Amino acid sequence: MLRWFGFLMVLLGLLGRTGLASATPAHINTWLNDAGTGALLLQVDAEQGWQPALLLDTRFDVQVSGPVARVKVEQRFRNTLDGFAEGVYAFPLAERAGVHGMQMQIGERRIVGRIEEKARARQIFEQARAQGQAAALVEQRRPNIFSTSVANIEPGRDIVVSLEYTELLVPDGTRLSLRLPLTMTPRYQPRPVVHAENPAPAPTHDLGAPEGPILPPGVAPAGSHRTRMSLQLDAGQPLASLASPSHAIRMRADGQRHRIELETEVVPMDRDFVLNWQLQGGTSSRVNVFAERVDGELHALLMLMPGELPAKAERRPREVILIVDTSGSMQGERMRQARQSLIYALGRLQPEDRFNVLEFNHQHSMLYRDLQPANARNLDEAKAWVGRLQASGGTEMLPVLRDALAIPGDPGYLRQVIFITDGSVSNEADILTLIERRRHRARLFTVGIGAAPNSYLLRKSAELGRGSYNFIADSNEVEAQMALLFEKLERPVLTDLRLVLPEGIEADHGPQELPDLYAGQPLLVAMKLNDMPAHLTLHGRQPGPWQQRFTLPAEQAHAGAGVLWARQKIEGLMDQLSQGKDEETVRQQVLPVALKHRLLSAYTSFVAVDEVPVRPTDQALHGEAVGNLNPEDHQYPQTSLGLLQKWVLALLLGLMAVMLLRRRTA
Repeated sequence: MLRWFGFLMVLLGLLGRTGLASATPAHINTWLNDAGTGALLLQVDAEQGWQPALLLDTRFDVQVSGPVARVKVEQRFRNTLDGFAEGVYAFPLAERAGVHGMQMQIGERRIVGRIEEKARARQIFEQARAQGQAAALVEQRRPNIFSTSVANIEPGRDIVVSLEYTELLVPDGTRLSLRLPLTMTPRYQPRPVVHAENPAPAPTHDLGAPEGPILPPGVAPAGSHRTRMSLQLDAGQPLASLASPSHAIRMRADGQRHRIELETEVVPMDRDFVLNWQLQGGTSSRVNVFAERVDGELHALLMLMPGELPAKAERRPREVILIVDTSGSMQGERMRQARQSLIYALGRLQPEDRFNVLEFNHQHSMLYRDLQPANARNLDEAKAWVGRLQASGGTEMLPVLRDALAIPGDPGYLRQVIFITDGSVSNEADILTLIERRRHRARLFTVGIGAAPNSYLLRKSAELGRGSYNFIADSNEVEAQMALLFEKLERPVLTDLRLVLPEGIEADHGPQELPDLYAGQPLLVAMKLNDMPAHLTLHGRQPGPWQQRFTLPAEQAHAGAGVLWARQKIEGLMDQLSQGKDEETVRQQVLPVALKHRLLSAYTSFVAVDEVPVRPTDQALHGEAVGNLNPEDHQYPQTSLGLLQKWVLALLLGLMAVMLLRRRTA
């Protein structure tokens, strides 16, 4: 009897750990590491700790001009209590966002934020908090996740937090896309792994913790977690198409300008908003220059479109490695989309190609021990194997990538790795370090599946792997989007690109390592220059030596070119951490760029303080609680132990209870 009781306690302990993993942590720093999106935390008192509070409304105002988007996002909260409150909330922004403005309105008071070094900003905020002044602090938690702290919120008041950011939209041929993150898939916390690429813990700017508790459908209060948006689009030339695969929209056109709104005015924040458009008849020019002067310094965004490549270039045989995420967060529609994508990809292979397929959750497996010829028998076997894949368990992404990149290959083949996932893991720094140090000659192409994938991780992985990131939100577009990707992979490519400027022109450009270019794909480069050159030359290989000279037109004044250069510069400096550079050295290089251009970064924050105190220092702060929406296509709950394991444990407990009752009645 005691033995059965002990076994029962062990199982109850396992279930208890699973339940506690989703509980709201009492300590604010723990919660910030675990925070999902759009949750405002209010502190009731020291004993009850920090709890989520009601999100009332969100609004996006977007201005798109050519390949540049300027976005203002407002999140409105309300303190419904009788006393003063302080709070913290966390939220995602676009992974390419350069955040350069912040303000907070509390009641009738509008507080404009200023940029400060991170420690100094925190000190200013804490002092204002203690003195009863209304204050706000915005910090970067991850490259695309931010937190805002507010203090001394008056009872019954609305709180509107506004951020402004500029984002570069990278064209794919004549196609462009805008994505506004509204929620995120809960992140899986992988097992700690010590490996040659990153034997030490991740740097302090990257917090390796899951993005925690998300509300299941139907739990959020009525009228909460909803968004409004208004978009103005001026592509600079006529459009062939304009549509949203994620939401129903209505549009009004005025020449080349388009106004886009949600069809139902407000929508739940349970999926990211995506807007796609295609230019009519190709790009209007081979060269575009957008320029801005900041404190007398010239900044420019160059968009270069190489001339047509030979249509009948010799086809190079490919080594295609397909990797698919089969973890619990991929359950349902995501898994169906992933299987469909893989089967379509296999159907595009040619007999002279070689391939392999891998799947991963808390463990991973390969279809074959090594690369196999893409003959009919092997392809049929692979499609059948893919068709049987099911989602369950954790998301151990690092081991499968390490093994895939280590598969022996032939230098005569072009190696392409296609990685399909929702990207919901927390160990981003380890994964990016692995890719940068083990990519060798492989090109990595990532495909984001679902309503809210981790686009920062997937975009950055593809960038380091000299490939591209593709996002598929609508299950009806899987085949079309995968067709576009594989057309790109099968067409001629320019590699080993470098820019050569005329003598006397000094330029700091980003990215430092220029990406490969596929047919019809432009090159975008952000630069800081001492003078605008009259021409420049682009060199590369295709596969032999290739070059093209570009005559630059007169520059077009465009607000945001300076921010885009500064953001690209900071990202390049932060990339040095995965190369083993000392963090303090990187910090000293990032600070002057971020402070000059008023950019939020790992080492700078926005702080705003109302000079007039509103709360007597002897009066307590209070709060209330609410949670966050689960992505509409994400199965709840997330499987940290795995949903299957939870049911197995429950079944075992039930069987044990029956056996104990039988012993008692006997």
